[in-house]
Amino acid sequence: MRPRRQVERSSSAPERSEIFTALEHSLAVICLAQGCWTVSVDGGPISGTYRTQVEAWEAGVRAVDRQTR
Repeated sequence: MRPRRQVERSSSAPERSEIFTALEHSLAVICLAQGCWTVSVDGGPISGTYRTQVEAWEAGVRAVDRQTR
């Protein structure tokens, strides 16, 4: 699966956030601070924080996989 990537930035957004599409779901991977990332699926946050953007993205993909099973 190759996600389609879109970058969103606004003055009220965190330092960095990126939106990915996995199947028909939207993953928002957000940088809260240096070395602290979080992810939400379809607007609902997944509990936990992650050290890297990749770890957060992987957690989002796993959550989508669980939802579609």
